[in-house]
Amino acid sequence: MPLCTPDGHRLHVRLCGPDTGEPWVVLHGGPGSGCNSSMAAWFDPLLHRVVLPDQRGAGQSRPAGSRRRNTVAALLADLEQLRTTLGIARWGVVGGSWGAALALAYADRFPDAVAALVLRGTFLTGFDDVQALFNARGAGRDLLRGVGRCGEGLPGARGRLLVATDMLQAGTPVQKLNIATQWQQAERRLLGLPAGNRQTWRQQMALLRKYQLQAHYLVRRAGLGKAALLGAAARIGRRGLPVTLLHGRQDNVCRLDNALRLHAVMPQARLVWVQGGHLATGEMARALRDAIRAAAWSVGAG
Repeated sequence: MPLCTPDGHRLHVRLCGPDTGEPWVVLHGGPGSGCNSSMAAWFDPLLHRVVLPDQRGAGQSRPAGSRRRNTVAALLADLEQLRTTLGIARWGVVGGSWGAALALAYADRFPDAVAALVLRGTFLTGFDDVQALFNARGAGRDLLRGVGRCGEGLPGARGRLLVATDMLQAGTPVQKLNIATQWQQAERRLLGLPAGNRQTWRQQMALLRKYQLQAHYLVRRAGLGKAALLGAAARIGRRGLPVTLLHGRQDNVCRLDNALRLHAVMPQARLVWVQGGHLATGEMARALRDAIRAAAWSVGAG
């Protein structure tokens, strides 16, 4: 179903499961990645009503890649518009990586709308998180190759990010595609994935839009910042909201310390260490299914 916002965005929303099922919404990562059909496999198709929205500019939402009025405040308002449009009183929220950060911000801003949180590999949105991201396992070198001589003499990952962001938004067509390709290579290296195959022009354009949107958020600490996000988590902790924190022991994207810091301010949360990395595959996918099943009582009670 499409969701048209008051300011001109058209969000693509997948709906799965019965209308009478326990409602859950999934917040994808990135920013800019979009939801995919495999996320529905975390849920019971007979018991759960699953809502899979592509955030502004991401996935199949339109305008594709748009950064106009694309802020955290707007994304949170979109979620509330979607919830009320569907007639859902309270829902459980599943978020991974950037989606986990957005889920925390949403549960803090709209506490009466959220019955439970399941967070996977939370990204805490600080500049140090970005620096760790682009300095780890050679990913920084991949991105530095993308910015070329423009990145010489810059102070580490933040400098590379600033130059890459500028080139993604205002560079020549060749520079833009080169940065997007190198950014993807850096990301795949962190995730332990092989280099991507040769892409069509349409796929290259989609990749460029994804990383333009991701850079739009990362260079601004995703519109949140670590202190604000931990403050939101602390308020959620004081309310006693059911929270499950899942984190892969081999996660090279979001540091293990992120889960520990969140657990410290949300002592009611259940922290589960998973044998795996950042992606929601294998053991992590099984952990997600188990966490959603365990939290179902709190969602159904709402």
